Amino acid sequence: MDHMTHDAYGRVADPHAGHKMSAVHASHDRHAGHSVAMFRDKFWLSFALTIPVVFWSNEVQHWFGYRAPSFPGSNLIAPILGTVVFVYGGLVSFVGHGASLPTTSPA
Repeated sequence: MDHMTHDAYGRVADPHAGHKMSAVHASHDRHAGHSVAMFRDKFWLSFALTIPVVFWSNEVQHWFGYRAPSFPGSNLIAPILGTVVFVYGGLVSFVGHGASLPTTSPA
């Protein structure tokens, strides 16, 4: 059965009908400031920064039997760029999840 229409009546049903929205959620647009281009750009930059993280990863080097070039600071490439990818790529999710957390403590 299609959830957007009710077969017996042929009308479009509101998928959120009967659900209560808190005042916090009702007052803002969940997608404000988000665009496909923003997510595309974040994806490609995160992907590009992930390539050296994987290349310099000790486990990947062991699996494929190669040694990445070593120079002063090369052991910090994976943890630093990995952190940048985690924070930059996931910042939208962190903010969104943080905004959905309850602001009052249970009684």
